[in-house]
Amino acid sequence: MLEVAKSPESQDNFQHVVSLLEDSKKFFYRLGDVEIEKKVSEMAEQIDEPLYMVIAGEYNSGKSSFVNALCGKRILRDGPIPSTNKITLLSFGDEVSSEEVDDHQCRMTYPLEALKDLTIVDTPGTNSIIAEHQLITEGFIHRSEVVLFVTSADHPFTESERVFLQLLKGKWDRKLLFVLNKIDLKTEEEQNEIVTFIEKNFYRLFGFEPKVISMSSKDAFNARATGDAELLQKSNIETIEQFIFEKMDYETKMDLKILSPLKYLVNVFDGLNDALSEKVSHCNSEIKSVEMFEKRLSNKKQDMTEYINKYKIETQSVFTRLKEKVDNFLNYYVNIRAIITMKFAREKFEGKFKREVFGVADPRTELERIINDALDYVDRNNEVLWDMAHDYIESEIALQRKINNDDSVIRKDRPFLNRGTDKHINIREYAKQFQELDGELEGAKAYRVVQSGFINFIILEGLAIGIVIGLSTFFIPNTLGIVVASILAGIGFSLFPLKRKKYRSEFMQRVDAICERFNNMLQFEFEKIIDRVLEDIGNRISSYRDNRWSEREEVNRQITDLKVLSERTKNLIRKSCSQ
Repeated sequence: MLEVAKSPESQDNFQHVVSLLEDSKKFFYRLGDVEIEKKVSEMAEQIDEPLYMVIAGEYNSGKSSFVNALCGKRILRDGPIPSTNKITLLSFGDEVSSEEVDDHQCRMTYPLEALKDLTIVDTPGTNSIIAEHQLITEGFIHRSEVVLFVTSADHPFTESERVFLQLLKGKWDRKLLFVLNKIDLKTEEEQNEIVTFIEKNFYRLFGFEPKVISMSSKDAFNARATGDAELLQKSNIETIEQFIFEKMDYETKMDLKILSPLKYLVNVFDGLNDALSEKVSHCNSEIKSVEMFEKRLSNKKQDMTEYINKYKIETQSVFTRLKEKVDNFLNYYVNIRAIITMKFAREKFEGKFKREVFGVADPRTELERIINDALDYVDRNNEVLWDMAHDYIESEIALQRKINNDDSVIRKDRPFLNRGTDKHINIREYAKQFQELDGELEGAKAYRVVQSGFINFIILEGLAIGIVIGLSTFFIPNTLGIVVASILAGIGFSLFPLKRKKYRSEFMQRVDAICERFNNMLQFEFEKIIDRVLEDIGNRISSYRDNRWSEREEVNRQITDLKVLSERTKNLIRKSCSQ
């Protein structure tokens, strides 16, 4: 176990890192990012273990041979073909031992004093024909606190090595030591050229020159096996040992132990912040899209409602024409001359009324036509509204399929309101209340007016004539009688205009009331149909907006939590670097 505290400041920093890792693990758990949560958990578990030095590089670059040379014993398999297929953690132990951890890891111990505060991690080679080897190595890099990168003198700084180094430095920002192995294959001049080549290309990538140490694992192992001091010095392994076992003192190791997880978190937090900000931007865009669509629906509702007024005007025209025809009929037929010439025949009168007032453009027929036209208009436009919703929902589903890479999302059939629905039936039922505009009924009413007027006329005129005859029989000039007779006669002759006026007034009031009721019914019922369709569409569409609102709120909470963790991480880095 790593001795954590040699100073109060060091102990304080260490405890803050432990706390940060624990809070970060909980954050990624809430986020549902199992992969990052696992990596943070692994770093938290190894925080008080010896420093992890990962040996990385292409297969056949001599990584395992280098570890064997350090130990002076062939404890790892090496050879010209990919020989390491697992992560091997080599730590201090009183004797050599090996234990399988899982399919991809094993732990070994070796009695090397330097391993008491350093764990050497041998990894499978990159650029191997066995693709899984590279994935295993890349999946462990986050746990490294310093990386010893081994490249071979016979093919140094290859393209695959460049890519892997970008992962090490660019994404994880790991402390890096370059080892140029197999220098026994090259002359000193060739070695210098290779080192210069590595330094220049590395500088081109990362903006600084790496520390490059040349060595020969083969010579180092043979020298230790035979006790050849000259060959050991020539192999240059002691320079590397001095660097990793002596120059990397306790404080350096503590800094790496603290800074490695912090740098990892900074990179993860920065990348996650960009991803979450993009999510928020996407949610805002989608919410705006829904709101624009809802505005289109609102505009369409206004257009449809205004258009329904056209049918109200048509209805008023129907009733206006009806009133005009009744006026014409009353003026022409409800008078003394017309009544006398018709000989007071009820069938003739009612027949004429029905033909001339209701015969052409029957109001009931016209009102039924208006209702059917309005229903057709509303149906057509409701279908347009559902088409708009359908297109929007299809675009949303296509987007979700693209995001989730999932073709299982299926569009539901749209519940379009057709002419067979209850709403259409209700309107027609409501329209039946206007059956009182029946030609026969109205003709009978008009006839009763004429009949009562005629009877009253006969009575009054008869009285007037009787008074005049009575006075003339007795040859008694009676001024009062003459006046009374004149008055009765005048009333009799004015009776029809008064009756006609009263009937007309009542009829017009009834027609106006019917017209108002019909138009109110028309507007109310059709607005209900329009509102119902818009409500159904709005409910379907608003679910997308509500989902985006909820998602945006959740992402914003995640961003807030992320900023707190990120600031804590950066403060710890600044504090560690300033000490």
